[in-house]
Amino acid sequence: RPKPHCALFHHGSSSCQKYIWYLLRFDDEIEDIYEQYPLDLEITLELSRKYGILHPKNTFTPMTTDFFGKKKDGYAAYSVKNDRSVLDKRRNVEKLFLEKMYWDQLGIEFHLVFKEDLNMTLVNNIMDVVTCYDPKNIFDQFDKIRYKIAHKMIDIDLESKPINYRQIM
Repeated sequence: RPKPHCALFHHGSSSCQKYIWYLLRFDDEIEDIYEQYPLDLEITLELSRKYGILHPKNTFTPMTTDFFGKKKDGYAAYSVKNDRSVLDKRRNVEKLFLEKMYWDQLGIEFHLVFKEDLNMTLVNNIMDVVTCYDPKNIFDQFDKIRYKIAHKMIDIDLESKPINYRQIM
């Protein structure tokens, strides 16, 4: 059964955000995914004052976190960056610091995720199998296998190598 808020991804986002969305969607611990989750403006303004950091955008626009996940045992927030070069600019570091302090203050785990740290074999395998998550998308024997893997009826290693559908048959 598809997870609420998980059926669609806003394709205008970065490729790294797309990859994280697929990883979160496939994770059984994640029950719901929210994109560009708005942070409480009063709290981020308070944190800006406390740490002497200029609030991002202005004092009327809330900051956002790329993904906020409702987990079976709590919540997690994810800030997604294409590469570590964002850390070369002081302003980016300040904004990420505010975002981390926000989630720390709420007692919610915060993850700063870089594209280079992703297991792209896992990402590509997940992106492949979920094309057949809906049974309407099953057209051949390979799609049946994709469907079963997507629904975790077949347990295979998705992390170390691309799926060999012929071998599974």
